[in-house]
Amino acid sequence: MALFETTFPPYVPFGSRNLSLTSPQMRGTDVAVFQAVYNLMLKTMNPASGPIGSPVALDGIFGSASRQAAINIQAYFGLSTDGIVGPNTFFVFGQGNTYGGPRFGSRTLQQGMSGGDVTVLQNRLNLYRYASILGAPADGVFGSRTDGAAFAFKQDAIANGQTGLTSNGVVGNGTFDALWLYTGAGGRGILPGRNGFDVVMIQVLLARLGYYSGLFTGFYDAATIAAVRAFQTARGIGVDGEVGPVTFHQFGILNPFAAPQPLALAWPTAPQPQVSTCSIGLTSQTGDLHPYGVASLVINGAEGFESVDVVGNFLPDPSTFGSQYGAYAFQLTSATGAVLAQILMSVLPTAGDWAGSYSPGVYSIQKGLVQVLPTPAGSATGPYGSVVLQGNLAMCQ
Repeated sequence: MALFETTFPPYVPFGSRNLSLTSPQMRGTDVAVFQAVYNLMLKTMNPASGPIGSPVALDGIFGSASRQAAINIQAYFGLSTDGIVGPNTFFVFGQGNTYGGPRFGSRTLQQGMSGGDVTVLQNRLNLYRYASILGAPADGVFGSRTDGAAFAFKQDAIANGQTGLTSNGVVGNGTFDALWLYTGAGGRGILPGRNGFDVVMIQVLLARLGYYSGLFTGFYDAATIAAVRAFQTARGIGVDGEVGPVTFHQFGILNPFAAPQPLALAWPTAPQPQVSTCSIGLTSQTGDLHPYGVASLVINGAEGFESVDVVGNFLPDPSTFGSQYGAYAFQLTSATGAVLAQILMSVLPTAGDWAGSYSPGVYSIQKGLVQVLPTPAGSATGPYGSVVLQGNLAMCQ
């Protein structure tokens, strides 16, 4: 089984069902694809109005944060803001049967097959170095060249951290997930009125080829259309300002990179428990730790909660957990789970016993566990008594 299938089970083809907040919560690889592509687009886009939202934890579970992400996407692209990922929202991701059926990802693809889903596969591969293997624009027929291009893509995905892919040109569940994460566009023709995340990818490619100098907005606006027309003119193909199979192929001829490389995307290797919109929680534990392993909490019986100071010792560089992480944050929650405080931490110029420390305050982790204990009024030492407040170490962009 491939990585997404084992990490975010069960496998569900992206776009095969609407995603919504339900009880029990929906989970599966399609949710993980939604979360991963959304987070990638937040990193890549730079609209004039600023980011369209906050990253979500990649856990394959459609919770309240994922619903908010759907609303963010819908509001940005002018869709009905119902928080349900349905056909119109999937279309923003480039999932739609504009080339005819079957739906992309709904069946295993291999030599001898044909259809609109094969056209989508070829379009996506044609944006990268695999264009030279395919040798022509998409035609919807899975022949030996498509088999070779799919095999090359899978090898590149494996080199980038994907696991469980077969060493052949057959396109199955894991390959579809890798294609959604890496290829960015090709699921539909791009023409005026069609805005979305696939347009972001086209803007990135046009910018790298010197035809576009605007912001990466995902809107197929006049500047982007003009850049496409200029590119088509330079390549000697039909100049219509639309991005279809011929134009996809010409992009790939000039983009001799593996699919994972253009956006410098690392394959997500593990689910990340959601604590807040930008954090990963560590398990709390009770009991006495080494003094350097205690988070001291000052509580005054008359004034209630006054302060908590935190220092994390011997923490790895935040990027260890993913290139999107650039700092640590300490989140304090009550016994009922209410967030009391979130504090962004900065690196301390320390060494020796305090190497890798982050401030402010007085706490450290041991073996990935964090403990926050109450102390007598006015005291900054401990531990005393039982846990009343739990701390989560978080990594924020």
